[in-house]
Amino acid sequence: MATKVEFIDPKRVRVETSEGDCFILLFSDLMNYQIEKQCNGFVTKCLILLFDEYYKGDDSVILGPILLGMFRNNLNPIFGFLPDRDKERERIGNRIKELRKEKDIDAKTLAKRIGIDAGNLSRIEQGKFSVGIDILNKIASALNMRIDFVPQNKPEL
Repeated sequence: MATKVEFIDPKRVRVETSEGDCFILLFSDLMNYQIEKQCNGFVTKCLILLFDEYYKGDDSVILGPILLGMFRNNLNPIFGFLPDRDKERERIGNRIKELRKEKDIDAKTLAKRIGIDAGNLSRIEQGKFSVGIDILNKIASALNMRIDFVPQNKPEL
């Protein structure tokens, strides 16, 4: 998978790295957006090249080599960045659906076991609903799983 970059609005850019990690980059003004529009996607092309070169699962490079690369290309710096929570909800929802299907449980049955409406389970599996730890734990338990923290193959801080 190749790195994908798109402007969400004039001050925010979504980056999906080749590793599948997603970030929202924040800018303090409209300059990068204006450059993007006037120079046929220069900002997105630059960010793709920088992420492809430097990002290997360690987000510290965003405020290191990637930021430096932006300065070298006369772009305004990143004001801040955050993980893309929508993509993370989708990833978790897809995993729940995958496990449910592996265990040959239909959505209606799973929803009944955990005490929620089937429509809510569908929204969870689609990543459209942010689920609390209690419901997530019930889902895991009904699938004979447990919630755990696992390494992301990133260097330790």
